[in-house]
Amino acid sequence: MSASDGVTTGRNRPAGARITLVGVLLVALGLALQFVVFMIATRSMPDTSAEWLGGLVDTDVATLRAAAHLNTQTMLLCLLVQACAALATSLGLADMMPARYRLPRVGLLASLWFLNFAVPVGGILCSIGALAIAAALPRPRAQLPVVLVEEPEFAANLIGTVSYGRGARLKAELQNADAGTSFRMTALLAMQTMPARTVSPLLQGMLADPLDDIRLLAYGILDNREKTLTQQILVERPKLDVKLHPELSDAERAHANRTLAQLYSELIYENLVTGDVYRNAADQADGFAAAALEHDPNDAALWRLRGRLAIARRDLDGADTMLQRAIDCGFPRERMLPWLAETAYLRRDFARVRKLLAEMDNRAATPTLAAVLDFWKPRGPGAAQPRSI
Repeated sequence: MSASDGVTTGRNRPAGARITLVGVLLVALGLALQFVVFMIATRSMPDTSAEWLGGLVDTDVATLRAAAHLNTQTMLLCLLVQACAALATSLGLADMMPARYRLPRVGLLASLWFLNFAVPVGGILCSIGALAIAAALPRPRAQLPVVLVEEPEFAANLIGTVSYGRGARLKAELQNADAGTSFRMTALLAMQTMPARTVSPLLQGMLADPLDDIRLLAYGILDNREKTLTQQILVERPKLDVKLHPELSDAERAHANRTLAQLYSELIYENLVTGDVYRNAADQADGFAAAALEHDPNDAALWRLRGRLAIARRDLDGADTMLQRAIDCGFPRERMLPWLAETAYLRRDFARVRKLLAEMDNRAATPTLAAVLDFWKPRGPGAAQPRSI
């Protein structure tokens, strides 16, 4: 038995040894009393009452009564001694039981007493055998308590810190022209579970693959994602037509403009459009965002969206104005600093880039942004400083 089962260690070892010794002595006492029961039972007189009733023996009634009286006393004495033996055995076995088996105490003692009283000697053997088997078997793992765990809240600002470990391996498998077609097809299918923004450039590269199956599958994956966004756009655009939906209020039309701006910007964000289609999506997103801002000029998210689109078309002055307007409308300044720093970088104002990035907390940055912050952090007095050109 282990220490947790009731046998103590260290300075408490004598108490554990005494308890075990007492248990062994009580079991030995119970076993001895049971042998005494057998010895007493051998001293009983033969019962000839059946023969006497059948007329097979000639014995007087007084002799028969004396024999019956002696046998009754012998049986009662045997039962008494057997009860004492069962009690001693039960106490001894209970002391040797592991701690997890000792409760409830009364129920354990009652069960052991009935077993050893009803099955002399065999009850002891069964109990000791069960303890030996329990000690030999591996102990189960501790039962951990069931606790209530609150559902975690989604933190949108941390989504960029999620890494997809399979991405690099899948990319290598796809670009390996020596790999089997079925193997590359499997890798391409596995990329459907990854974010579209991450895999879209790779899928577009697969459109020039020499294998028709690879080209068609890559095109199908890109086309399905683009169709999903396009269908949502087709659902929202009719809401802006007063003739088709005269029942809609100005607020509902503004919401439709906001949704359309986000859908068109999603096409750009997920790298699903290029060339003229890209420019058209950017113009549409900016136009719908401007229309939505006419109804609610304090929508910080839309000002941020327009600011990012202005950076993409190199309208740096307009980008600074829109990004600052987003901050004024309540958008967190720390999350806007990378975009402000990008406009400063495009102007080659490196001193402003360093100043803006120095305001950011490096601990809350994504791995990619953390590398940028580390590059632009202030150096020692003798280190070279970026200069405006």
